[in-house]
Amino acid sequence: MKGLIRFLTFIALVYLIITGVISLINEQAEPYAFCQDSFQVINSMEDRLHERSWDFADYSKSFCTNYISVESVSLATGKARNEILYDIDYSYENFWGSVYDQLVRDSNVGFLVDSLKEISKKESLNRRELAELVVTFVQDIPYSYVRAEACSEAENKGKPCIGNIALGILSPYEFIHSLYGDCDTRAVLIFAMLDEMGFDPMIVVSNEYAHAMLALNLPASGDFIRHNGKKYYFWETTGKGWPLGMLPPNSNNINYWKIALVNDEQPTI
Repeated sequence: MKGLIRFLTFIALVYLIITGVISLINEQAEPYAFCQDSFQVINSMEDRLHERSWDFADYSKSFCTNYISVESVSLATGKARNEILYDIDYSYENFWGSVYDQLVRDSNVGFLVDSLKEISKKESLNRRELAELVVTFVQDIPYSYVRAEACSEAENKGKPCIGNIALGILSPYEFIHSLYGDCDTRAVLIFAMLDEMGFDPMIVVSNEYAHAMLALNLPASGDFIRHNGKKYYFWETTGKGWPLGMLPPNSNNINYWKIALVNDEQPTI
């Protein structure tokens, strides 16, 4: 009987050790280790189930989310984009600001905002980290050209391209559905999301650099543009790793950047 008791005690001890080791491994494992960047068509209308994973610029945190994008909604926002009203007599920045404003107002990305806010709440992110969560979510999507004319292999430099798109820009919903996005397509999506979250974002454009970029009124250091006594720090969104306040070396003349869109009703954060 004593031998049986010792044997059962030994089995119980081994079980506790094994479960403890498994628990420790689970605690130390990456929280989103099984998440992959992918999407799959889920019905004949090409609605898509997206699974997205990405990191902060310094890889200090990893995140994962999923969402369904609906083909009919993407087509409808594309139709609305084709019908955008604009005035060719506007200045360069005012022309694009008018276009961006109409795209933001018809962005249809509230569901994505809610998803990222839920991640922020779960991860106990501060305000600065929430902004980075949104920006890195978009930076992680590979760059693609969106052209008003037909795509050209010589001009695309080996990158994906979608051509014959009115104004050479996709709506925010078209972007998150197709994952095709160039500089201003990205900036408009991020502006729409941050604006809905109560941040104070800005879109800046440069005719000289043929480029658009986000700027954000948050405490930071580096390159910024002033507006109404506030500092808006530049944030490049066309690739991974760009931090708040760093202009790329090939587009770092601040005098060439003009304000296209800003919501002056937003409070200073």
